[in-house]
Amino acid sequence: MRRLAAIMTAFFLMAGPAGALALFGEHEVFDAALKNNPEVIEQYLLKGENVNIRDSSKVPLISRAAEAGSSGIVDILIKNGASLNLSDKLGNTALIQAAVQGHSDIVETLIKAGAKINIENKQGETALIRAAQSGQVDSVKILLQHEADTGLTDFTGRTALDHARESRQREIIKLLEAYR
Repeated sequence: MRRLAAIMTAFFLMAGPAGALALFGEHEVFDAALKNNPEVIEQYLLKGENVNIRDSSKVPLISRAAEAGSSGIVDILIKNGASLNLSDKLGNTALIQAAVQGHSDIVETLIKAGAKINIENKQGETALIRAAQSGQVDSVKILLQHEADTGLTDFTGRTALDHARESRQREIIKLLEAYR
């Protein structure tokens, strides 16, 4: 036990606070993404650090930024080569996260940058299904404009339209019925 404590102390002294945080997946860039602080992200990337870093929950930085609605940070990450289709442990990508949170500007940005629109998470849900479930009308509109597949089903066999009906999302139901 003393040996482990000595190793950890040595690591903290050599790596400094940022290195220690990165080891445990709680790097300051995740805080910066949540607080929409692009300066910290840019400094991190200027040091040549990993644009595809994941937090301790295995969520990629671009997904955290998309979920938080930090569009400027998403732009920076895309310009620096972030992988657009990385997923977390549940299979959710940045596009799915942005769509379910209603960050339609980020949905548009990710699609235009090449994010795969019909990727399914581990429950078989796509960005369209998740946006329909959560009533995100603008996200649904953008996904449909970019030809999201309305016929895909989740693991229960339900489509985006089924989920919209179930959650009584009238405007989304109309949109999806028009694309059938």
